[in-house]
Amino acid sequence: MEKVFDIGNKIEITPARSAFSDAKNNKKYSSQILDFDELRTAKIAAPVQDGRLVPMREGEDIDLCFFTKAGLYQCRGRIKKRYNERKIAVLDVLFVTDPQKFQRRKFYRLECTFEIRYRRFSKEELHLREEIETAKKTGNDKMLEEYKKELQEIPELWRPATITNLSGGGVKFHLKESLDRGEPIEVAVPLSLQKGVLPMKVMAHVIDCEKSVDSRAASCDARCEFDGITNGEREIIVKYVFEEQRRRMSGGER
Repeated sequence: MEKVFDIGNKIEITPARSAFSDAKNNKKYSSQILDFDELRTAKIAAPVQDGRLVPMREGEDIDLCFFTKAGLYQCRGRIKKRYNERKIAVLDVLFVTDPQKFQRRKFYRLECTFEIRYRRFSKEELHLREEIETAKKTGNDKMLEEYKKELQEIPELWRPATITNLSGGGVKFHLKESLDRGEPIEVAVPLSLQKGVLPMKVMAHVIDCEKSVDSRAASCDARCEFDGITNGEREIIVKYVFEEQRRRMSGGER
């Protein structure tokens, strides 16, 4: 098996379906690679949460995400043995599948919580946007400029929301109203990168919008997919996700 990581690399563990449970646990736990036999077995630190060891059984399947200098890699593993070594809880993990780099079509989702804004489009704005696209296709520059001018005169009504996860492909957030499935919206997401906060505005459409389980925080949870996003904009979001996850795994602060 080709080695794509180094000793000391941070990893993230997600319990998978196993012989012990039919239900998938979506919780993610931090760990670290301690050793590797250069074949298919790695020694990793047993995950700890709130000062306690996370209970994991021998024979249990887990999904692993590796944070390497070359980017994010993932594979399926199986716990062969758990034990203590020099007062450190350790897991021996067999790689059931080869580590694969995250493909552009499959973006890593970062669980996060911070304030964003979104806005819905009026019928007038949607009509103007359609006319703009038609003018572009027909090469009618005069009408294109007129439509753009009219569009700029329409006031933008932004509403607050709280993001819950983000990826290069879309976003999920809490909000105080229900959105229609398939509805186009615009989201404004401030990304805190190493070089500073970068405000981004991206078009999206609603995949689904359901009543929130935690009604105290918000009334609905909306899951949206980005539309018309440029490669550059997507790369910025992916970079933020990667930087933020590495910061969390290393225990650093912004």
